[in-house]
Amino acid sequence: MARPAPSLTATLDQFRAFMLPAAFGAGLLLLWQVVVMVFDYPKVILPAPSDIGAALVGDFDQIWRQTVPTVRDTLAGFAVATVLGVGLASLLSFSRLLRDAIYPLVVVIQLVPKIAWTPLFIVWVGIGWPSRITIAAFIGFFPIFIAMMAGLEATDRSFVRLGRGLTASPWRTFWLIRLPASMSYLFAGLKIAVTLAVIGVIVAEFISSSEGLGFLILKAAALLRTDLILAAIAVLCLIGLVCYGAVHAGELAIRRWQGE
Repeated sequence: MARPAPSLTATLDQFRAFMLPAAFGAGLLLLWQVVVMVFDYPKVILPAPSDIGAALVGDFDQIWRQTVPTVRDTLAGFAVATVLGVGLASLLSFSRLLRDAIYPLVVVIQLVPKIAWTPLFIVWVGIGWPSRITIAAFIGFFPIFIAMMAGLEATDRSFVRLGRGLTASPWRTFWLIRLPASMSYLFAGLKIAVTLAVIGVIVAEFISSSEGLGFLILKAAALLRTDLILAAIAVLCLIGLVCYGAVHAGELAIRRWQGE
């Protein structure tokens, strides 16, 4: 019996990878709807998925207005974290002395629970978008930095020695050998960081903000609008998925460019 073509097999695998979680999620939503209808839970305690959908439609304008600042601050914080994480890791890769001096301090700072730094950032940079971006960048920095450091350290030493044997400068060795070899590690860190950036922004919005989905969740909680709370959370999940998918798409583009 003939086996399916490789391209067809890959397409089926991709379809299966999408349909299985989608079908499972739809089943959970259906079960949730049935449980709420059968046991007649109050809407303020456990709204049905249909109630959440109605909140998404009925309060769309309000949700959209609060989504914009959350997405803006998330992307800005993620961008800052990426620049700082990649930049510092790249700098330390050129000097063992700097790495031995700075790397342990970065680890120690990250051992402190991130939420504990939030009031300090608010005091230092003020209330509003600067503190939200700062917190998002701070939370997203560490996985990018660690992943980039690991990728640069994992570069095949034989290629590095070959570059040096061909009289390549440290910069050219970094740009042509070490940086491309670290891409898989970097994107693993970016995928973690982009979701953490969303968390950082929401935490900041909970503490001090007059806009954003975190602020909307607090406002809805004060009004006992559980359906609106879950609608905002659903939008946050969508934001996280889109951001993660964008990073994954960037990884695939880099792999194609590298000929993988």
